[in-house]
Amino acid sequence: MTKIWVALLAVLCAASLALSLFWMVRPGRTAPQETSSAAPYLLKDHGGRLAVFAPGADEPLQVYDIYTHLLPEQDVAALQKGIPVESEERLDRLLEDFGA
Repeated sequence: MTKIWVALLAVLCAASLALSLFWMVRPGRTAPQETSSAAPYLLKDHGGRLAVFAPGADEPLQVYDIYTHLLPEQDVAALQKGIPVESEERLDRLLEDFGA
């Protein structure tokens, strides 16, 4: 009887693992960066300095005296791609993190 319960438990664990993996890689799943294209702000590098852009704008709304080459590599890479920002509160927190 114990062997049956152990086998049943093993099958249940395997099914749970398979379902979890499928859920993580299912088609149609988008990364968080892709879903935030409607964000009202975009934090980017502009001429080597930190700047806030409106989505799709060529000119920044504000440029800060924070030189991006002094930031960690990961931050520089993210700023070169552009960091979507959903709200003014989040923008304020990011700017504080960057030293503005």
